[in-house]
Amino acid sequence: MKKLTHRFGLIGATLTSLLLVGCILSGTFVVSMLFKDFPVAGSDDFYYFDVDVTSDDVWTDHKDNIKDIDNVGFELWVTNESGVANTYNCYVAPITSALDSLSSKSEVVAGATKVLDIPLAATGQTFVGYADSFSHLTNLETLKALAEGGQFKFFAMSAATPTDFTVDSILVVVTLTAGT
Repeated sequence: MKKLTHRFGLIGATLTSLLLVGCILSGTFVVSMLFKDFPVAGSDDFYYFDVDVTSDDVWTDHKDNIKDIDNVGFELWVTNESGVANTYNCYVAPITSALDSLSSKSEVVAGATKVLDIPLAATGQTFVGYADSFSHLTNLETLKALAEGGQFKFFAMSAATPTDFTVDSILVVVTLTAGT
């Protein structure tokens, strides 16, 4: 029994030493982004912006040690003003893609990856909570791969015309595991 206690003591001391010098360090971290009040209107319009979390404190602290993007979820409020039921779609593309605000809607649909599909009531506000967000996400592996790089292009549009809705707010939550 004394020999067994001695071995566990050595193992514990070794692991503690490794942990203290940083050889074994891992954890789960959350990077969140809040976007507010962006309109999507017209027949061939979409909202475009570059997502860049590379200056986020959590990201910069752990970017070199990211092991996995565990999950991507969101919380969303959208107001449809058109009086016509519609679908809110989001697409992503690598930051190096030639797609941008000057591209056509059909170019974005053909060249980017659809990651979100949410039905909108004819008039009024639609809310999607974090727990429900996972049922609306598509191509999650592509989204995770782009999120791992910290930068990508984002496009928001509707499936049908006329388009007249505003994304009142969207909170995107990226959960990642980092370790050395």
